[in-house]
Amino acid sequence: MKNSAKFLILSFCIALIFIARQNEAIGIPKIILSDEKPALSSHNPLMPEPGELFDFAKVNVEVIKTAATYTENKVTMLLAQINAAEGNRSFSNTMMPLDETYNTLQKLSSVYELISGTSTDKEIRDVAGEMLAKFSTLTDQLLQNESLYAAVKNYSISAEAKTLIGERSFFVKRMMKQFALNGMSLTAEKRDTLKKYNSTLNDLGIAFNKNISEDKSKVVFAKNELEGLQEDFINSFRLPTPDLNYSFDLSAPTYITFMSDCKNAKSRRKLYMAKMNVGGKANEKLLVEILNTRSKKAKLLGFKTYSQYATSDIMSQNTENVWKFEKGLAADLREKAIQDHAALQSLKSTELASTIQQGPHKSLALQAEYAMNAKQPLYPYDVMYYSNRLLKENYNVDNEKVKEYFEMKNVISGIFTVYQKLYNLRFIEDLNASTWHKEVKAYTVFDNATNERIGYFYLDLYPRADKYNHFACFGLTGSKKFENGKKQLKAAALVCNFPPPSADQPSLLPHSQVSTFFHEFGHLIHVLLSETELAYFAGTNVATDFVEAPSQIMENWIWEKDVLSLFATHYKTGQIIPDTLLNNMIKARNLNSGLNMLQQVYYGTLDFTLNDGMKIDSAGDIYAKAKELQNSITLYPFVEGTHFAGTFGHLTGYGSKYYGYLWSLVYASDMYSEFDKKGPLNPEVGKRYREKVLAKGGSDDALNLVRNFLGREPNNQAFLKQIGLGKK
Repeated sequence: MKNSAKFLILSFCIALIFIARQNEAIGIPKIILSDEKPALSSHNPLMPEPGELFDFAKVNVEVIKTAATYTENKVTMLLAQINAAEGNRSFSNTMMPLDETYNTLQKLSSVYELISGTSTDKEIRDVAGEMLAKFSTLTDQLLQNESLYAAVKNYSISAEAKTLIGERSFFVKRMMKQFALNGMSLTAEKRDTLKKYNSTLNDLGIAFNKNISEDKSKVVFAKNELEGLQEDFINSFRLPTPDLNYSFDLSAPTYITFMSDCKNAKSRRKLYMAKMNVGGKANEKLLVEILNTRSKKAKLLGFKTYSQYATSDIMSQNTENVWKFEKGLAADLREKAIQDHAALQSLKSTELASTIQQGPHKSLALQAEYAMNAKQPLYPYDVMYYSNRLLKENYNVDNEKVKEYFEMKNVISGIFTVYQKLYNLRFIEDLNASTWHKEVKAYTVFDNATNERIGYFYLDLYPRADKYNHFACFGLTGSKKFENGKKQLKAAALVCNFPPPSADQPSLLPHSQVSTFFHEFGHLIHVLLSETELAYFAGTNVATDFVEAPSQIMENWIWEKDVLSLFATHYKTGQIIPDTLLNNMIKARNLNSGLNMLQQVYYGTLDFTLNDGMKIDSAGDIYAKAKELQNSITLYPFVEGTHFAGTFGHLTGYGSKYYGYLWSLVYASDMYSEFDKKGPLNPEVGKRYREKVLAKGGSDDALNLVRNFLGREPNNQAFLKQIGLGKK
């Protein structure tokens, strides 16, 4: 670059800075330069101060261990501070340090969980996993700390406590409830037993999920077993051997594409069997221990079943309400599910009959085999394939063509546009971010109304070896307001496994995965827009059976023409997705809605059944119950030799609360009806939703949050309409 050009650019930058300062002085928001970002942690890379970020690039085993030691010492100091206030208790000297204790433990536990699922270094993953187990136990032990319980109990009956309102009042009541649920009315001996149960459950849960995440199973096929799959997809799995075999992994992008397009039923079955055995038998054995330990824990606390214990302090309130919900929904869905199933079964029978007519009839035995196959039921491994065919043939929707309008960079642009417009935000990429992998991108979040930097987030979008293999939001740092006026900088990470770019084309997302992206970003924005005073209620720290609602609601935006026109453009031509294609997609929205929702009822019922008093002596009992429920609830026959319960990570993460997926979807649909009335990008509704729901985190009963946003009692009419069962 010539000197004259350098001088002009330097002069322009100086002028920009001068104008920005002048504007700021007269009340005009300052210009935010693209490289402006929070400072990295000045202490330990994993222990940022308020306003600082994690310094992931510097993480090693020693950093992980040092952060653990520092945190243990800080927690000890905070608990000592609470004890020292005896006789003169106040919210400031009792409840605030308690909240900071939770804040300290949650931040480090969250970052350990992230590192253990994303680091490329096995030693770092293992040590982070060990620390995660340790700090999960420490968090559980807070609610069994006698002196802490006495301090909070004494404060709860004080004159000051009785004058509390809002979030502070809810915190005191919530803590007293949690102490009760953690056995503080028990004898010291029984509390020690409870601690052992909690520690055992933490260890078993980590082992269960590790068996899933570290399963590297692959399935090998010959070329003639892959009819229907596109050549470029097949070639990306070719083995460097002369026999032209192909080795397929079980990641979500691979599995969905394979099962949707492969015409060979035996090949689909082969991949399905592998997928339904990830973690499988080993995890079913762990589940026996998990479920029986949960049962012992619940009975120790005075509950008949673990499900009674698990629902006693969330939206559903009791097991009766959950069973009523699951059974009622199963009944409501059955007619639509039968219609869905008939369409798929008819297509399968027609295809097989056609194969008989066109096949090489060399013998009567071969003809008999074809005839027998034509009467086969619809198996779980058939559903994606025949659903994909229905989309093409009945609705003229080809998923391979559709995804050409959803290039990853455009989807990100669309998500950013929607969220920034709805909630009056702006995202600025940090081009020099400190991350755990070179592919991770990071962004600072500003509130346009105040020009305040309110958060920071990371996007880790593609599969890689040893990475967490599903889709999740990790809330790293939640909202918190300190008594000195400082605010904690909120931070979250999305860890996903979308189809990666190849040498021939960029990352292209099926429409279903665009929905997944919007969903997971909903969790992330819940973390970033939370405005709670207390970290205990920050972001997604809400009732478990409501936690999905703020993410499920965001799935609706991908069906709105006005929204898709902003970013759904063909990756080669730049053409906006055609109205004819979009109209066909919208018509097909409820394709298999009955079957899909019934499948969710099965998942929730299996989880609840295993935890609601079922006698479990062996892994065989779990296998038999999964088979029985699949055959009685869904319309697909159970496939012998599959071990779904062992692959279902939510059985440990949710523990008797998976029903919450559909439970919260009812509320999400009802809340979206407000956007449906005034437009999906209406900033006024977005502002109201942000203030009434997202900003509140878990600082009030979830039902109150929904009521306050809607201005009425919630109902299920919008949900039924959305899945094709309600009034049009």
